Amino acid sequence: MVFKLLHWVCKFNFSDDSTLHENSYKEKWMASIPDDQLLSAVTIPGTHESLTLYGGPLIQCQAWTLENQLKAGLRYFDLRIEASFFYNTLDVMDGHIKHTKFHEVLNILWEFLGKHDSETVLLRVTLQGMSIWKAGESIKDLIKKSKDKVWTEMLVPYMRDARRKIVFVQSTNFNVGTLNHNTFVTYDGWFKDIENEMKTITKHLKKAQKNCAHTISLTDISATGFFKDPKTVARVVNDQLNNLLGKLKTGSDKPNCLGVISMDFPSPDLIQNIIEVN
Repeated sequence: MVFKLLHWVCKFNFSDDSTLHENSYKEKWMASIPDDQLLSAVTIPGTHESLTLYGGPLIQCQAWTLENQLKAGLRYFDLRIEASFFYNTLDVMDGHIKHTKFHEVLNILWEFLGKHDSETVLLRVTLQGMSIWKAGESIKDLIKKSKDKVWTEMLVPYMRDARRKIVFVQSTNFNVGTLNHNTFVTYDGWFKDIENEMKTITKHLKKAQKNCAHTISLTDISATGFFKDPKTVARVVNDQLNNLLGKLKTGSDKPNCLGVISMDFPSPDLIQNIIEVN
């Protein structure tokens, strides 16, 4: 009975349902952010391994398509890109599966931004495969052809400059875009127990709170562990993150910003609670 109750409660902050009800749409939430505010000072919900929708329980990290993620209010996306060894194409990797081309992702993002001119999207690209150099050069070529639709400078843009654009965030092997203070440390991604996980997340969000006024801060709360796939971990971690956000928002030391929070299987309620930090 206790387990069933916990599972029911977690469902408010966790979603593996591929559908998204119109009541959960948050397509214009950035309209309330002042033009003269730095993008880094906006608390932004996002997804880890944003297009890993298939591949089974050990690989899948998300349930919503990119279109639904945008409608739900998510504004940070994390992609792994691989260049075809034989063809002039860029594949978005879904685990080890190729379902989507990178130019298709860009078109989806630009179409959304074209319809919602108050919004911006942060995009972090990590290169992989046998042709990393080729992938990087191909992406740079795409960017050059769309200068008015992207932000690739190292400096953090103000909202007035970021709206209607894809803001590239630098990764470990693709140094195009804004610098970021990555509060996620690789070995922290191994889930041991919820107590240790929340200590780590709390520590990272405190770092983000100090840095987000001037630097893009990224906290990735995703994790896996022995016999614990991303979905199993997200059911518990998302709920605890929501509780932590509630304490931060009502405490005496309420944060002005928490940077980017990247998640697996977020729910509309959890996304809304992150947006309300602003």
